[in-house]
Amino acid sequence: MKNNKKTRSLGSCLVIAGLICLVIFAVGMLVYGNADPADYTVNDETRQEAIKAAEDAAAQARNAVSAPLNDLISYYQSVGYQDAAAPLLDLKAKIDAGEAITEETNRVIQAIRSVDGVENEVPRISNLQRQMNAIVRNSQEAERLRASLGTQDGVAAARRQAALAGISSTAWLLLIALSLVLLALGFYFNHGYAMKQALGKVLLYTLLVIGGIIMIFPFYWMISSSLKTRQEVGLFPPQFVPGNWLNFENYRLASNTAPFAQYFLNSVLVCFFSVLIVTVTTILASFAFSRLQFPGRELIFSALLSMMMLPFEMLVITNYSTVIRLGFNDSLPALVFPFISSIFYTYIMRNFFASIPDSLYWSARVDGCSNWRYLWKVMVPIARPSLVTVVLLNALASWNSFMWPLLVIKSTVNRTLPFGLYAFTTEAGSYQELIMAASTIVVLPMIILFLFCRKQILNGVARGGIKG
Repeated sequence: MKNNKKTRSLGSCLVIAGLICLVIFAVGMLVYGNADPADYTVNDETRQEAIKAAEDAAAQARNAVSAPLNDLISYYQSVGYQDAAAPLLDLKAKIDAGEAITEETNRVIQAIRSVDGVENEVPRISNLQRQMNAIVRNSQEAERLRASLGTQDGVAAARRQAALAGISSTAWLLLIALSLVLLALGFYFNHGYAMKQALGKVLLYTLLVIGGIIMIFPFYWMISSSLKTRQEVGLFPPQFVPGNWLNFENYRLASNTAPFAQYFLNSVLVCFFSVLIVTVTTILASFAFSRLQFPGRELIFSALLSMMMLPFEMLVITNYSTVIRLGFNDSLPALVFPFISSIFYTYIMRNFFASIPDSLYWSARVDGCSNWRYLWKVMVPIARPSLVTVVLLNALASWNSFMWPLLVIKSTVNRTLPFGLYAFTTEAGSYQELIMAASTIVVLPMIILFLFCRKQILNGVARGGIKG
């Protein structure tokens, strides 16, 4: 008995050691697997090479600035936009004189916005700003390296990294082979039910963690990029953590560039009225199809369900023609009117209403309760879980709607947030940090709503499909 216990303990230790080796292998291959030890060597010779490379890159960017700069100056002068041409003329004078481009000059150029949004203006502004960033970034890197000549800056850390990077691929293969051998021996010595359960949980949670990271990372990247400066966004390799987590300047600039407050208000109004109207029509239709007896009830409901097979894109032309005839084009009612009812939400609520015992309905009728009163006093309170689900799903769909506003909205003042974000990505050009800030404004309310209400959504959908 004691020998068996020792054997199982030995097997458990071997499995743990094998898992540790696997983690070391994964981290090592991820960080240093393809690294060259020469990349981590820090001395004056490598610094001189890096300085020359940075200066060459800055000179190339400086030469590339001339074309878009001259074209923009010519365009602004031809149409009489002297204020827009003024900072460009100052920049041209500095470049012609061979002066160094300062961070202040770069900030002035990065603040330039499109005046007309024409094809010969926006791409040149984006190209100019990109090249200006390259000039300043590479010049600053060259200065930093030049200041570190003759010092021991980073040498110790570089030597450690070079040693890790110098591990041959054979060593990594030996490490993975060792981990597999340890796991095999551990499972051989301890292959009982408890070990199988433990390994199953380790595998399950590992896959869940990997899946969670894959799902969360885009949102993290969006939020972190919205807090970065323009230089941090343009770094390569990319910087995963912003230098200042309290840098909300991009949100201010994005709000000044486009009227996101108006977009937000429009989205709130459209979402509120859409949810209100759809909820009322869904309750009434669900009650009729679940409780009222009228000829052709099941046939009509089946026909409505069959309409769910038609994608929304097939109804766009019909809905657009109807909106035009009603005079709702380019207005907020045009975003609500085509969506005053939903077959899918009616299906969910109808199934929940049908699961309520008939005896409750007839008891209320015997006591003199009308259908209208029974619906709002009895059935709606009981159906609150499914009702919350309908409200949340409809709010998400209304908030994220993009294609329909793109078709019916023409003026800026009536844009919703998704449509406004699409327009902003065109107007912002290469301002990736501003685009990320605007994206966060659009997405964050729905993320918060889903995080707080995800259980209600899942429970409501599940309970709504119990009986049909």
